[in-house]
Parts: sequence; C-alpha cells; structure tokens
Amino acid sequence: EEDSSSSSSTEVWGDDAKIVEDYEGRSIVVDGLSRTVIEYKGSNNTIVQAYVVGSRESLKKFLRGGTTSITDGNGQQQQQQQQSTENESKTVYSSMEEEVLAIQRKRELESKRGLIRPDEVEGVEDRSDPGTQYQHIERDYGDWGVYTPTGAQLSSAEVQGVLLLSDVYGPFTENTQALADKIAFECQPVVVFVPDMFRGDPWTREPVVDEEVDGVARNEKGKSYEEWRAGHPERRVDVDIRAAAAVLREKYAVSSIAVWGTCYGGGRALEAAAGWYEGGASSYYEDAFSDRRAPPHVDPIACISWYPTRYDANRLFGANNEGFRTFESGEDRKVAVMAVFAENDDLAGATPEDAALLRSRLENDPRVVDFMVKVFPGQKHGFAHNHLGQPEEGSDDTDRFVDEGFGSADPLTIGGDAEVACLLSTAWMETYTRVFLPTVGTPVRYEEENSWSSTLESNFQAEQRGIREELEEAINTFDDVTPDLGRMSQSRSPLLDGDANEMYDRIEEEREKIKQEILAKYGINPDDDDETFNAKFAKAMADGALDKLLIDAYVDDSGDAYW
Repeated sequence: EEDSSSSSSTEVWGDDAKIVEDYEGRSIVVDGLSRTVIEYKGSNNTIVQAYVVGSRESLKKFLRGGTTSITDGNGQQQQQQQQSTENESKTVYSSMEEEVLAIQRKRELESKRGLIRPDEVEGVEDRSDPGTQYQHIERDYGDWGVYTPTGAQLSSAEVQGVLLLSDVYGPFTENTQALADKIAFECQPVVVFVPDMFRGDPWTREPVVDEEVDGVARNEKGKSYEEWRAGHPERRVDVDIRAAAAVLREKYAVSSIAVWGTCYGGGRALEAAAGWYEGGASSYYEDAFSDRRAPPHVDPIACISWYPTRYDANRLFGANNEGFRTFESGEDRKVAVMAVFAENDDLAGATPEDAALLRSRLENDPRVVDFMVKVFPGQKHGFAHNHLGQPEEGSDDTDRFVDEGFGSADPLTIGGDAEVACLLSTAWMETYTRVFLPTVGTPVRYEEENSWSSTLESNFQAEQRGIREELEEAINTFDDVTPDLGRMSQSRSPLLDGDANEMYDRIEEEREKIKQEILAKYGINPDDDDETFNAKFAKAMADGALDKLLIDAYVDDSGDAYW
C-alpha cells in the first residue's frame, strides 16, 4: 500500500533559490514582464539553473521572501508570509474565504455612522450617548459572501505557477523562452519556471553523422542521442523537476501549479501529473544520488503536454495506473490533462496512435477530472513552438512587427495551428488552475465533438483580419467624389499668403462689382420682405444674371441661398 506522507525533510526544498542573472532592458518590447535566471539545489544538492519569467505583479511575493507551508490540526495547509525584512506583524488568513469575509467586515465597519447633535463638534464621537447609532451597519448584500465581486477580485489575483519542461534543447533556446514569455504575458498573473533538466548539457541542434563509421548522429562530444540520454537519468531529472516545483511554492508563493511540457518535457509533464516515478512508488522518497530525502510531489492540478515522447500511457493513466492516488496533502489526486499531437509525427509517444491510446487511458482514470486530446491534421512534430522565437532569415526582432504579415491571418509569421494550440492550452490552464472560486460547468470530456475546442478555434479564426488586403481592396475600389464647394467656408483663409492672397482679393473685388450691378438692375434692397426678395432673386437667376457670381457655390441642394 502506498504511503502518501511527505518525503521532504526539515530542510525545505526550494528555499535557497536566488537570482543570478537579470534580463531587464534586453527586450525591445515593453510588455511588463520580468525575466531572470535563478539557481536552486536539485538532485545530489547540485546547483540547477532555470529561466523564470512573470509579470512584476506576480513576483511581489518572491521579493518579500516567499511563503512557508504549515499544516494545522485538520491537515489543511496554510501559508505564512516571511517578513524577513519587516518586523511589523501582519494578519495571516488560514483560507481565502476568511480573507474575503475580513475585507467585507472591514468595509462594513468603515460604513458606520453616528447621529450628530447640533451642539457636537462634527467628527468627534461620543459612544456613551445611547441615542447614537454606532452599531448600525448598512450591509451591501450584493457583495457579501464568497461568490461576490470581492471574492472574484481575490480569485483573479491568484498567482499560478507554470512549470514549463522544455524539449531536449533546454530552457535557454529562443523558442522555449519565447513560449515562456507568451504564457506569462497572456495568462497574468503567473510565474513561468523553466528548469534546466540537462544541467548545461542539452542535445545539440547540429548533430554530425559519420556515414563511413556507423551513420549515427552524434553531438560535439561524440555521443549518440541514446548515449546522451543515458547521461541524464530519469530519477535525477525527476528530483530536479520536483525541486523546481518546490521553488515555485516556497519562493514565489504560487497558489497552484500547472505543468506544461514540449516533446521530451511533454512526457515528463504527464509523469508529474500522474504522480508516477521511474523505479516505482518507493523511488519517490529518496534522492537516488544523495542521502537527502527527495522533494515533495509536483502535484499539478492542470497538465498541458505537447507532442510528448518516451512515456508509458498504460502505466501512467487508466484504471490500473501505477501513479500515486493522492496529493502531498493527502487529498485525492485530481488533475485536468490536455495533450496536443501532430498528424505527421512518427516519434515514439507522439504519434496519432499514441494519442488514441492516451485518450483511452485518460477516460478510465478516476484521478482525471477532465481531459482533451487533440491531433492537428497535416502538422509535424514541434509545430506549435519550434519557430516561435525565430525571426525570418535576414530580419531582426523589429522586422517581426513591421513585415508583410503584421495584422494578417498569419500573425508574426507564426503558423495558424501554432496559435490555436497555444490558445487552447492557455485557456485550459486558466480554466483549471484557479484554486479559489474554480471554474464550473460541463467538463470538456463530455462535450460532443469537442465543441469547446471548436468554439475557441472558430473564434480565433474569426478574429484574424487581412489588414493589408483590406487596404489594397479599399484603394482599388476607391470612388473619387467631386467636393461640394457649397459646404466650404466663403471667408478669406488665414493660410493664404503671397500671390494666392492677391488673386483671391482680385476675384472678390470683381464679384462685389458684379453683385452691385445685379442689385441695381433688379432693384434688390435690404428693405424687401421675403416674398419680394425671393421674386426678384428668382427673376435674376432665370435671366442668368447670377452665373458670373458662381452662385452654385452659395446654394445647397434645397435651393436655399447662403448669402
């Protein structure tokens, strides 16, 4: 029988994490994100680096020293702020519900009002006067209780931790860092933590194949892919991942953790979601490479896995799974799993057949509260992130924001399916990582034909606009219109100067001369009533006497004269 008690010792995992490099000022885009490289202790007490990105708001708790988890008599975890730099006391709430009620009661007390007698000094309270109503509270029942604007506000302020597990090229590639930045920007407030599972020794992007020897691709050290993989044993990688999750909890004080993996990291993400360990449940408790007890479970409540490789779906999920049944706290393990696959993927674990197997196992696993397995037709392995951080050849970062693709249906030269995959994944994470006031409704697994996915995809496609094509069409179909001079000002423009001004004055003098001749010829004078004036004016117009005055400029479509 499994022992679900904590494996952590009195020495807290993750508490020693520190920033060793700051990316501040390196990005040309002002996005409000803070990017750093941190170091923490992993397996065998060895220093491991990680790329961390999050909004500045989400990093406040890290700057305050994080949190320490404590457990009350009922086994419920509490978190207490470490005031390492402040001596003043601060109220610690055992639950978010208690904090909501405290805020609402405070607002009630602030709304108290007492009666003021004529002989009182306004603002000075006299609690001895029984006539005053100091105990009277006007309660706003529209904001009382947990499911209220106050509760929703605190829920939206929850900081989620995203443990992003990279492909075999490690956390410091442009593609992986661009994915981390994208998640951090679109899902604020979150902290995206990308541990270096290969400790500075990722697989090479330019393997060399010696056809004359064995035809096997090798890295700069002469190792084949399998030899390189053997240098990163699963149990050591597992401890490094769990230690990274401990850093998110202890130093960044996240309210929950989602694990998100690509390729190699996708397989490890599924293992973390299932609570499965190489070597069986007994390997959970000890760090195989030191005498120190291993870190606690990752315990994600949401898992996103993109084209995962080298995992055993039969052992991870299903009615007869070999993973842990409970979280570190002793509560039943509950996790929502989303997996993305490519139709033309032939890597072990990432094929469409593997997708079908994973779906069948997730369906029969009582620990899985919801799942979605989506295969993108016509796509290859790595389609959703392999070009995320790479500008087109011959261009720089600024070109991504001014090229032909800007504003088109293919934003920033990224494929449409890649955007859809990211949209679905971030929506999935946002749906299932709220601890306080979680999302409710019908699970995606019960919706016919994945309507949740289809709706999001159709909305995404509908929002894409070919701005450049629209501009070109508008130019080609433009219909020139003759200006209505009658709507223009007839006064001399202060902008006219030089020869143009002199010409304007000569024209006006000539027009005034013609006007006086017309007035004299037809006997028009200011003393005429409307009927007489209109009759004389109509006579002059019929005779063509007004033509020389360009009278069309003074008459609108109704025939009413402006002058």
